[in-house]
Amino acid sequence: MKWYKHIVFFLVMTVAAWSATDITDGCDLPENPLGGGYLHLTSDGAVLYKSPEAIAGWQFNIEGATANSASGGDTQAAGLIINASGDMVLAFSLSGGSIPAGCGTLVELDLNGEATGLINLVFSDTNAQAIYFEYYDGSSDDVAGCMDMNACNYNAEATEDDG
Repeated sequence: MKWYKHIVFFLVMTVAAWSATDITDGCDLPENPLGGGYLHLTSDGAVLYKSPEAIAGWQFNIEGATANSASGGDTQAAGLIINASGDMVLAFSLSGGSIPAGCGTLVELDLNGEATGLINLVFSDTNAQAIYFEYYDGSSDDVAGCMDMNACNYNAEATEDDG
């Protein structure tokens, strides 16, 4: 019976490792069900984005770290001015430049400390209207389990039926 538990544990861990995906590009981010954009910070300081609208300016704070510098990405390619001070990073254009709707690397951060996320997200479109953005940490809120109330293995916490 002991070997059975080991096999089950191995299968569960294999499926979990196989289904986990690293986000390495902004296009790996899911569609935001609320219609806005997503940001994701990689371990090497790349801020990835997916936006349904062109971005004319943005601002955020880094949680758990400070920025030594910020440069590159689609922000610099679009001609926006990038400024990093402490835990705040922002970008804007004095000439009307903008980042087209889509996905990619917003900016590259050189961080001091270990960042845990991005907060206070402020994004604007080319008409200076707010664009809704959320930080995407890569985890899923889905809870796999049996959703059949008549089954012996029913899980009231499940949000996704695993068959």
